[in-house]
Amino acid sequence: MRFKPVNHLHGPCFSLAIDNIDTDQILPARFLHRSRQEGFEDLLFHDYLQQLKHTSESNFDWVHEVQQAPKILLAGENFGCGSSREHAVWALMDNGFKVVIAKSFGDIFFGNAINNGLLLIRLTDAWLKVLQAVATNQDMQIKLDQQQIVTSGGQTHSFAIDAFFKNMLLNGVQEIDMTLSLSDKIATFEQKQAQQFPWLQNPVAHS
Repeated sequence: MRFKPVNHLHGPCFSLAIDNIDTDQILPARFLHRSRQEGFEDLLFHDYLQQLKHTSESNFDWVHEVQQAPKILLAGENFGCGSSREHAVWALMDNGFKVVIAKSFGDIFFGNAINNGLLLIRLTDAWLKVLQAVATNQDMQIKLDQQQIVTSGGQTHSFAIDAFFKNMLLNGVQEIDMTLSLSDKIATFEQKQAQQFPWLQNPVAHS
């Protein structure tokens, strides 16, 4: 396993219902020199929080607050857009976030998240209902095997996830591990390919 398998999670959900939060807002570029071992505690949304505090009366202490339970983030459209830095995923995880729910995600960010064991849930139709539920009570359950979100009021919302990515998270493996698990089938294919099309193995010798 590359990371702890993800399945049933129960914890507080915090809303940052803003669209187009990019990876530089998640983790500013000047912190990219840090290694994975050094960690990114207290650096999540480092500069972005300063901007928000000047334009909002909301308290954002929850971003870096230590929680016993896994933290869940509810964001808007296109979360994680921008540059491809994997550090943005690490910053979220190092500050206790195990799940991000949003209307949509940046494609590269999505792949980086799954490969590190951060569950991303795309939610469209039920997004507003979840936002309203969180405003009343932040308690939330995520059941990946059943592909369900359960809010504090007992409302259940289904979500879709690619079967390949779901399997990765449930088993704590990365994409390369999924490929290596098929090594026998790959070897068999290569043997048949070599017998049927020998010129593909050494095109110069058959020219």
